[in-house]
This record gives sequence, C-alpha cells and structure tokens, in this order.
Amino acid sequence: MRFDIVLFGASGFTGRITAHYLAVHTATEGFSWAIAGRDKDKLQQLADSLLGSKPEVLVADVNDAASLTEMTSQATVLMNAAGPFNLYGRSVIESCIQTGTHYTDITGEPSFVADTYLAFHDKAVNKKLCIVNCCGFDSIPADYAAWLTAKKLPADRPKMLKAYIRTNATFSAGTFITAVQALHMEAKGKTSKVRIKRHPDAPRQKLRIHYSKDINGWAIPMPVVDPHIVRRSISRLPAEYGEAVSYAQYFVRSSLWKVITTVGPIAAAMALVRFKTFRNRLLSRFKPGTGPSEERRAKSRFEVICTGKAGDKEARTIISGGDPGYNETSKIFSQAAFTLLDRLKNQTLPFGVLTPVEAFGSILVDRLRREGINID
Repeated sequence: MRFDIVLFGASGFTGRITAHYLAVHTATEGFSWAIAGRDKDKLQQLADSLLGSKPEVLVADVNDAASLTEMTSQATVLMNAAGPFNLYGRSVIESCIQTGTHYTDITGEPSFVADTYLAFHDKAVNKKLCIVNCCGFDSIPADYAAWLTAKKLPADRPKMLKAYIRTNATFSAGTFITAVQALHMEAKGKTSKVRIKRHPDAPRQKLRIHYSKDINGWAIPMPVVDPHIVRRSISRLPAEYGEAVSYAQYFVRSSLWKVITTVGPIAAAMALVRFKTFRNRLLSRFKPGTGPSEERRAKSRFEVICTGKAGDKEARTIISGGDPGYNETSKIFSQAAFTLLDRLKNQTLPFGVLTPVEAFGSILVDRLRREGINID
C-alpha cells in the first residue's frame, strides 16, 4: 500500500483535529499518510496548516465508488471520520473489503454498528481484515473500563458491571446532525440490531433513573452505542470476562433538576423528530463543520467509572481525560490506528468486525496512558 494511514473526512470538525494530531506524531510513529475527502481546496488548506509532516491529498466521495476504490486501495488502514455513518459509512467499508484495507471509525450510531457486524464480519474474516467501529469516546473508554474491571473479579462467578459517564462537554454540528438522523431512523423503525444472547445466570439490571451511592449522583440510562459494544466484547471474550456477565451504562447528573433538563428535551425530540418540519428546524441551527471553540474544549472533561461486583468481591476502574468528543477522540482514534499498525507488523492482528477491546487489547491501554489518558 502507498500509505500506512489515510484519514477520510479530514476536513470535517473532528477530522481536522485528528489530522493535526496525526501530523505531530509522524516522526515518533514513523508512518506515511494522506488526508481525503470531497473538497480538494479545503483539504489542501488543511494540509498546508499542519505542523510536522505534510500529508498528501486524495479526493474521494461516498457517492463515487471509483473514487473510494482509488482511495482505499492506497491505504493499509483507513480512518473514517466522515459521518453521519448511517448515511455515508457503508460504501466506505464495502470499498475497504474490496481492496483489502483495514478500517477504523468514530461512529456512535448503534444501527450502523449493528449493520457493519451483520453485513461484513464473515467477509472481513475471510479476507483477513480488521474492521473496528467506535474508536473514539464512543466507545473505547466504556469498552476498556468494563474489560479492566471484569478482569479484576473472579472468573467463575456471575458479574454485574455498571458504568457511569460524567462530562461537561458540548458537541459539534456534525454530532448533533448525526443524533437527529439516528433518532429519526429509530422512530421510523429502520434500524439494524444485533441480538446478543443473555447468559441465564447473568445478574439482571433494571434500567431506570435513580440516585446512585456509587457515584453520589443521579444516574440516567444511556440509549447509546457503548452498551452494544461492551456486550459484544463480553459475548466474544468469555475467557476474559467470565460466562455470566451483565452490563448497564448511565449518564450522571448532580441534581434532580439537571435530570429533568436533560431527559425532557431528549424525550421531546424523540417524539417530534419523525416530523420533517421539526427536523429541518433543528438542523438549520447548526452549520456542518463547526463545533466548540478551542477555549471551550480546553475546559471540558470526562470521567468513566465502571463498578463491578461478583459475589462479595468488588472492583472499580476509572478512565478520565479532557474534552471527550474532539480533543480526546482524535487522540484515542489515532492511537487505535497506531495500535492496529503495530499488531499488523507483529502478526498478532485478529480479523473480523471487532470491538476495540477485541482488536487492540492491552497495547492500547499502554498507549493511552502515555498520551495522558488516566486509567486507574
């Protein structure tokens, strides 16, 4: 392949931040790379603005299969930052399968993740490819917090894992547009789902809003992609998690009033998003490619706390860092790609449509710690 890494969707909000991160790590990691997307002028402006290694520019469009083939055929690893993935992701993975290219992305869309697994797992295994969704804040902190916690508990006992997410971060226009589109698909019943068989001895967990003494705050069940990823890791790695393991995930708010102001707008959006006028009004408020300022991101933090119980034994893992959606996602996304390249060179790379824990194992833990992500 001509390039070790090609970053697709590089001119988007998260793509630009990721490109800057990649540029300053080329010397230490020693990889060749390119950036790709639809707009050659925007890509060239981005390339010229980068400190460190200057990438080559490739033009590719999800609606042009030939351009995707031209792009993916030049990459060992394709990093996909071009969302919404429900709309634009499938053709990119199809191209990677066709050209024998390993793939990572930063989707947080449950339906796309399920569709990827159902449609491409066997093909990826047969072609000896590693396809990994959710390589950013969705869902590496949750996936790894659950894995590390489970490994500290007795292997032969049923385990109950609970993850709590705290953050003060805001989101980009792209994230908002993706959320609206995903809610609309769910309302229309057009989503894909992977049924993961529950072990009969796995502890049952009631998903409800409640006050948790574990984190001294209010816990709100999170209808996001993380639980799917974690449960898939659990089902595929019983030797590491145990056989009978349940997992639940919650968003943390400090007061009941904040619970109301969080849940109320989401409930209203879920009810109204099926109406085109409402969707258009929501989407008109945000310009694609924009997001929180550098100053705002500098003030953002996240914390993922996973508690685990197996009989009378308990364990806890805390993963924390700075701005989750963009600064830390670009870091996590890039380090995941570096890990994939490491495992490929060492001939230890597993194949298929994999979860982050399946694909990257403990190598990524060491890398993230070196890059300032706290994992305790």
